[in-house]
Amino acid sequence: MVRTIGLHLYAKAQQARSFLSNQRGAQAIEYIGVAAVAVVLIIALISMFGGDGGGIAEQLKNKLKEFIDKIKI
Repeated sequence: MVRTIGLHLYAKAQQARSFLSNQRGAQAIEYIGVAAVAVVLIIALISMFGGDGGGIAEQLKNKLKEFIDKIKI
């Protein structure tokens, strides 16, 4: 009986250990973080160099729109 309880506790401890060391999804979260930083930088550039419909902001917006339109899901 003591052995059965010990084995059961050992199995539960291994299960908890594997749950805590699980790394699934970590890479996706990192990619989302990098994409968020890129979007923030683009927005900052547009607001900094933006004018009345011309210049760097307009070109950047058009290139970004073309890039997004090419993505096929």
